[in-house]
Amino acid sequence: MSLFRTKSIDALIAASEDPEKKLRRTLGPLNLTALGIGAVVGSGIFTLTGTAAAGRVVAIKSILNATVLDLLLSGSHAGSQLGRPGAGPAITVSFLLVAVACLFAGLCYAELASMIPIAGSAYTYAYAILGELTAWIIGWDLILEYAVSNMSVAVGFSAYLQDLFENLLGFHLPNRFAYPPFPAPGGPAGWFNVPALLITLVVTWVLVRGVRESAETNTIMVVIKIAAILIFCLGAANAVKPANWHPFAPHGFSGILTGASIVFFTYIGFDSVSTAAEECRRPQRDLPIGIIATLVICTILYGSVSLVL
Repeated sequence: MSLFRTKSIDALIAASEDPEKKLRRTLGPLNLTALGIGAVVGSGIFTLTGTAAAGRVVAIKSILNATVLDLLLSGSHAGSQLGRPGAGPAITVSFLLVAVACLFAGLCYAELASMIPIAGSAYTYAYAILGELTAWIIGWDLILEYAVSNMSVAVGFSAYLQDLFENLLGFHLPNRFAYPPFPAPGGPAGWFNVPALLITLVVTWVLVRGVRESAETNTIMVVIKIAAILIFCLGAANAVKPANWHPFAPHGFSGILTGASIVFFTYIGFDSVSTAAEECRRPQRDLPIGIIATLVICTILYGSVSLVL
């Protein structure tokens, strides 16, 4: 048995038409766009934009304590200070660079999803083109990617929810129910993160109810998220001081690139549109619309937030 055997596109499509395995085709371009935006717009835009714009500089005692990335960024100055240079107001350019890179990948996903309109996304494409071993590796990579990103979003949700309860109700959740048993150095330790666990269970329950129910719930959540971002942008626009945009790129192009490497996380999820290929009414037309519309809308939202932040 060859580890690099492939499965033809015709065989993959024929297997998906099995009545016992066939999924209902109920999603249109609006549902797919909402699915993509719901997957992309998460905690990243709320937590990473300021971090990427400000950067981080730390003092070290020896060059031996520096990471390879810090050495590459700091060059000859790596003996005293290390860290990542901030993009400053040019964080907007960082978002645009990431958007262009993601657009190229998104166009590839749109083309492949139109050619192979079945579930599986990159796993299925790799199986048809590169072979079973490569598909197996990509499949586990996707599981790891979505697991890690979902965990980070759940933890971010928990942090904001705790702040909301503490500021509005004066309720402070005990540390043992708010933090994991193995915290970051210097951070508080607990038993487990209860709010993060609960939101994960709620989302899982919604997903297992069915495609239509989860799509409708996702659309509602997307409307709420977009409304929150627009309200923030409109409110913050009145307080914008153009003088704060100077210097626009305090650390030059290296700061812009470093910021782009950080905010790339905020675009993770646009490929999730292709996973719904088997549930689209007209995948050849709707999937490219869903992927490209997701990237365009998210880029506009991210650019607006970064301009008024």
